[in-house]
Amino acid sequence: MSNTVAAKRTRNSASFADVIVFIIAFALFVFGLYLFGAAFSSPEGTEFWVFWGGLLSACFAFLVPILYRWARDSRR
Repeated sequence: MSNTVAAKRTRNSASFADVIVFIIAFALFVFGLYLFGAAFSSPEGTEFWVFWGGLLSACFAFLVPILYRWARDSRR
């Protein structure tokens, strides 16, 4: 029969840079949500731009960790 013992895993821990990237991404996401709501009470003619600012901010919140991991990838 085959050996069913699982291989021992190494412990992963977050570095200081990982925490900073998370905080920045989370802040961008929350700011995007704020801009979504602020678009409904913004001055006449600026609703579209405020809403799109929130959309871009939320998108960048997802893009920041992806780019960080891509730049830090050790498998090159």
